[in-house]
Amino acid sequence: MVSAPEPSTERRAAILEAASRVFLRYGFKKTSMDDLARAAGLSRQGLYLHFPTKEALFKAAVSNLVTMLRTGFRGALEQSEGDVEKRLLAAFDTIHAHTVETASAENLAELFEAATSLVGDEIHGLDDGIVADVAHALSRSGVAARWKSAGLTAKALAENIYSTSAGIKHRGVSASEYHDGMRVALRIVCRGA
Repeated sequence: MVSAPEPSTERRAAILEAASRVFLRYGFKKTSMDDLARAAGLSRQGLYLHFPTKEALFKAAVSNLVTMLRTGFRGALEQSEGDVEKRLLAAFDTIHAHTVETASAENLAELFEAATSLVGDEIHGLDDGIVADVAHALSRSGVAARWKSAGLTAKALAENIYSTSAGIKHRGVSASEYHDGMRVALRIVCRGA
């Protein structure tokens, strides 16, 4: 029998979720511990009992977000329904569409800079893992083989798709515009060879 998580585990998860929303909305520099405590339903002193600094909370929130994004991305790719193009689109929607609606382009750039500075290995690991997952999906589906005569590998295609996703996201578009842009990019790769 599986027991319920300890209240401290549930509380920590709630704090990290609230912190992620606040950081996405205001950026790292403009977010205060008061903002974070208020969003988590704690006093500032109560928040300090869980996280000694804003940087420690940011690192934990980024780490939690990376784990959630990887899980969601892989889950969408592993769905049995739909062709590889649809599964890839669903996977990219899980990792980028929600941040497009929440954060401004300016905040995303500042957050990425802070995350790279404070938890760079996890951010690069997320990037590398997503590229590897996309390359694997393109290879397994046969899409990569159709591009071989053009001198392109599954990894090169995956890196291009990932870069396109980041470029669309950083333009500050809505979630539906992000989705439409990614649909075009994936259609080109999956059907264009």
